Amino acid sequence: MSYWNCRNAEAKNLRLYQPDGTWLAWDDDVEEDGRTLHGAQEQVERRLMSAVNATNLMALLGSGASLAAKNDVGYQAPGMDDLWDKSRETVGETEFDQVVTSIRGTNKNKDIEELLSLCKMAVELKSARGAVDGQEHETEQNLKIDLERFVQKAERAILTRVNFVSETTDLTSHKEFLRRLARRNAEKSRVKLFTTNYDRCIEEAAVARNLALIDGFSHSAVQRFNRDHFHQDIVRRSDNETRAQYVEGIFHLYKLHGSMDWRRRKSDGVVIRRLEYDNTHEPVLIYPRSSKYQEAFAPPYLDMFAAWQAALREPDTTLIISGFGFADDHISAPIWSALESNLSIRLVLCDPCFVPISELEDIGKIHEIDKTNDQLKDYQKRMLRLVREGDSRITILNGRFSDLALALPEFMGATDRQRLEARLERIRESDHGNG
Repeated sequence: MSYWNCRNAEAKNLRLYQPDGTWLAWDDDVEEDGRTLHGAQEQVERRLMSAVNATNLMALLGSGASLAAKNDVGYQAPGMDDLWDKSRETVGETEFDQVVTSIRGTNKNKDIEELLSLCKMAVELKSARGAVDGQEHETEQNLKIDLERFVQKAERAILTRVNFVSETTDLTSHKEFLRRLARRNAEKSRVKLFTTNYDRCIEEAAVARNLALIDGFSHSAVQRFNRDHFHQDIVRRSDNETRAQYVEGIFHLYKLHGSMDWRRRKSDGVVIRRLEYDNTHEPVLIYPRSSKYQEAFAPPYLDMFAAWQAALREPDTTLIISGFGFADDHISAPIWSALESNLSIRLVLCDPCFVPISELEDIGKIHEIDKTNDQLKDYQKRMLRLVREGDSRITILNGRFSDLALALPEFMGATDRQRLEARLERIRESDHGNG
């Protein structure tokens, strides 16, 4: 990914997938004979404008979107390798390596999801065998390690590692993404933001832009989760008027796999927002392992996934996806089902994985790239196939979340309040830079 690491975020980094199977560059090009080769810019801008003006607008942001967040010091957004390394450091290298060798047989890659899944299966097998014949699992005997405690340590390490966002984190792309979507007509249904990420990138970006998130938690001193809060809204009403006006820039936020600041009270099972945890609270996260599908049917995740599936069935809906790798079938399958059944749904899919890096390195020379990464997930391949079959509902872009944020249309007619907030934000950013 060094190609992307050294490139500034720009809309012109995007390439559009065409029905002939090629990836079209953003800018126009001129051949030697003077003939103009039109780029993707006009097409993409027209499609995005139509997409964001849909009656119902929703977005799904995966771990790739968090890579746009940057810290000057400390942790950056983690990848799978980072979660592996942090778990190994927390558990202890000797114990960690012993578990890896005994459970998986080889240290071939840093797949923490696979490792934790195998450990959980070993724990469950031990419990089942013990219930039958009172015998310990052979792996447990050989390891002399409490695998259940090992999993708990690894999960604690993951929780620590995903806590990388602070007030000083550079969230330019997230703020720009929210700012542009916040300009939608407030009379339309609220934009629904779904994310698989545990971090607080969206929350901190919303605070910086003075935008409000309805995320299922109450506004009391102790913020408690209740699904009914998603049916509430925020309006503005003056003392001398009876008619209320919808406040601009309100989003619904659904964290499908939980959040690093969600805690479940062991005494009554209530989910609250709290950073600290102790023996009376436990984190509310769906950790990376193969049992994610089953865990998604427990509250509060069940409420999030019910909203996910319901939103995909709404008429005149646009779904924007960025940074999601389609590795989670419990999220991917409903997307495909919606494409099969909802004729009025539109999909904008953006990810840097589609075009091989080796092809992009000649970006200044090649107007249309005819090669696509052959390591894509099945759902991604199916969506590419739909484009080749002429499905105009689908727009697939090769690029990063940060590039997509700058390609989203600028809605005209900002309100006086929005213009004031923009000025104040520029002053705050200037003061922070001078500080």
